[in-house]
Amino acid sequence: MQFCLRTGPRAVPVRMDRPARVGLLVVIAVASLGCVTAGAISRRAINYNVAAETARNEMLLLNILRARSQYPMIFTGLSRITGSLRTEARIGGNTNLQSGDPIQQAISPSVGLIDSPTFDVAVLESQEFMRGIMTPLSFDLIEYLWDQGFTREVLLYLTVERIEVACARADSLRELVNEPGDPSFEAFQNALNALVESGTWEMDQNQAEAIGPAVDGTEAQRLAALIQVAGSRLTLKPLEGGTWQLERQTTNRRLVARGYEPCNGDRLRRGARATAGPVRFYDTKVAFERAIDTAPDETGGRIVLRSPQSVLFYLGELTRPGGQVVIRRGEATRTPEQRRLFVISEAAECGPGAIGATYGGTAYVIPTGEGACDPGRSLQSLSLAAQLLALQQSARDLPIGGTVRIVGQ
Repeated sequence: MQFCLRTGPRAVPVRMDRPARVGLLVVIAVASLGCVTAGAISRRAINYNVAAETARNEMLLLNILRARSQYPMIFTGLSRITGSLRTEARIGGNTNLQSGDPIQQAISPSVGLIDSPTFDVAVLESQEFMRGIMTPLSFDLIEYLWDQGFTREVLLYLTVERIEVACARADSLRELVNEPGDPSFEAFQNALNALVESGTWEMDQNQAEAIGPAVDGTEAQRLAALIQVAGSRLTLKPLEGGTWQLERQTTNRRLVARGYEPCNGDRLRRGARATAGPVRFYDTKVAFERAIDTAPDETGGRIVLRSPQSVLFYLGELTRPGGQVVIRRGEATRTPEQRRLFVISEAAECGPGAIGATYGGTAYVIPTGEGACDPGRSLQSLSLAAQLLALQQSARDLPIGGTVRIVGQ
């Protein structure tokens, strides 16, 4: 009996008896079932990684487009991907029974790799998640990103909502708003550029923060015992009239600009005096008011930081007409289009971009071209926004229920 093992367009004749024929079929079937290799698994794992990247970037871009249109944001997260790989082996054959010819059989094995991923898409709308993305950022985080080498201008433009400056601490604060259409935006840019060029981080000296109302001697004795047991940094300060004040020793981080004179020619306030000394900016109203008591004649201020949600709203505002921001870094060698903070274009104008999303029936992209389609610092801004959003979340933000489960076929 003659067999034809089909390995290509032609069948190769091989003569075998029946036992050998059956053995060949078994060997082919067993070998086929072992075709899920490490390479196949690693390729699928990388594909899942790319899919997670695409899903996150498009979700962020879609919410920025919603913010531009002043629509509510909807956040989702790809919480889990479970891959399932299996092989499927098939063996087919045909027999030639024409008279005068030897009996021939053609064997046609086929092997297929089936990938059936299962992934969960969580709708992020829990109380913990919303509280996290609406919580303002802290100076601790900004200093960390500053020290890690993030472009200072991009970092400050995205995270600073406004800068409040007082030429004399007794005066009311003047707000410099980080919004291109605001009359104070040029003054805001001057302050931000001063921080970028000369800004340094400092820790002020220990400050005493009053806690609660003054107490009498009996209550003070009880508090003193509790302080000793707790081993805390709380202290009791004696006041006039035989009362006591519970205080806590605190330190505050501040961002200091040197060579910056907001009160010299900027007309911040009538009668404001010029200053050549350092201008210290705090991140909380309490810290700034405490600094007023220490040095009431110095020029200082406060930096109001955004929340991650506010960062996305800001990026949406930048994509509206007249809302573009051009940073200064590299201004001598780069065009204004290359220095734009964030850009979104219609796909019909700039073609396929790095990241795209469709909203309201129109396809939008972060462009990757030149001239009017230059992305500027868009990808860097989007990457920073994604990290800020992730840093304000926790594992509890991914609910066990309320997910959309999709099974790939």
